[in-house]
Amino acid sequence: MKKYSILIALILFLLSGCAIFSSNITFTPAFKDEKVSARSVPAKISMESDKILETKGYAYIGFVRLEDEVKSCWDKECQNFACTDSMPHKDMIKEVLDKAASQGGDLLVPESNAKPDISSTQKEGSCVSWADRDVQVPYCCKYGRGYCESTCYRTQRQSVCVAHASIYGKKCSFVTSGKVWRQDPELAGKQAKYMAIKKTYEKNYAYKKDKSNLLIWVKDGDKYGFKNKGGRVVIKPQFTNVNTDGWSEGLIAAARGEKDKQRYGYIEKTGRWVISPSYEWAGRFSEGLANVILDKKYVYIDKTGKIIMRPQFTTAGEFHEGLAHISVVIPPALSKGSSLAESVRAAMDSIRCGYIDKTGSIIIEPQYRWCDHFSEGLASVKKLNEKYGYIDATGGFIIKPQFDGASDFIKGIAKVKVGNKEGYVNKAGEIFMEP
Repeated sequence: MKKYSILIALILFLLSGCAIFSSNITFTPAFKDEKVSARSVPAKISMESDKILETKGYAYIGFVRLEDEVKSCWDKECQNFACTDSMPHKDMIKEVLDKAASQGGDLLVPESNAKPDISSTQKEGSCVSWADRDVQVPYCCKYGRGYCESTCYRTQRQSVCVAHASIYGKKCSFVTSGKVWRQDPELAGKQAKYMAIKKTYEKNYAYKKDKSNLLIWVKDGDKYGFKNKGGRVVIKPQFTNVNTDGWSEGLIAAARGEKDKQRYGYIEKTGRWVISPSYEWAGRFSEGLANVILDKKYVYIDKTGKIIMRPQFTTAGEFHEGLAHISVVIPPALSKGSSLAESVRAAMDSIRCGYIDKTGSIIIEPQYRWCDHFSEGLASVKKLNEKYGYIDATGGFIIKPQFDGASDFIKGIAKVKVGNKEGYVNKAGEIFMEP
């Protein structure tokens, strides 16, 4: 009996004592659902950069983190809680390497090695809420011999605790972590190509966005103003709203007036009104024209405020490469006796978009459920219940519908999405998805 008492005491000490050791690995999206084979030897430590490892045929598969909890405190006793390097802790680097190998890793690039860390923790306190519930109560099963042969259960109504008070505290842990890499030349090659395309796209996107914005909007209370890229406010906050999509062709839409009386116009970089505020909403200028809402209808104006096209569209986008996407309502064909739900659904699906030129003539008939503007000769569109694809100015598909998301082209590359993965496509239709 003494032997069992010692064993129980040891188990309780390990569960509640000063050392709790835990670990986990977080996979990259590329490897989240992939079955990885464990390596027979521990991973090796590497201090090389991501770029160098990629060129050597390694693929980044995830991040591993091990934690050795050595001390904790609760409530008021945490006032002077400390966590220092001198506290006894476990050397975890071997365990980290073994863990990396068990998940298919060949190399580990350490980010922290037995680094002290204080974090919040909590535990259950006394019961604060009780409720009557059906519970399974054990009792002794007897089979005619007068002693228990097994344990049976019966349902019994009892008051049980349904909520406990939370006791908050802190814990001192020593953390070892790092990036896990696996040698896989084929996959690493795909990843390297994907990363190269991604960096090129993001660089071009950032340049395009930065170049188009002369000044950056700021807000003081409920008023908007503008600062330059050095942070100095050059147009004091005075507008009740601005078009946060930014500047275009030297102008930006700004508003004055409150709530229902708010009206938009256009200012230039000194804050001077170029087109007086008289619209319910105002978009960006593109190719000399801007889409605005006047009397609850979309119209196009030039930089003098002159209306170029009369209102006739449900929505109207910016002009790009001489074309703008517009939407119209196509009356749905309803059968006699259609239900209200069918009528509402048909009405929602009755809006179709197409493209017009600067004279207002329809160039591509409204037939899509969603349209983007043209960029570098192509535009992403989507028909009802179909995927996104890219058309040219004739309306013909150049890149077939196959994406769950699609953006415009920037220097020959567009960002796309397939399922939960992001990727890129070039104008030849070559797709580069994240591995």
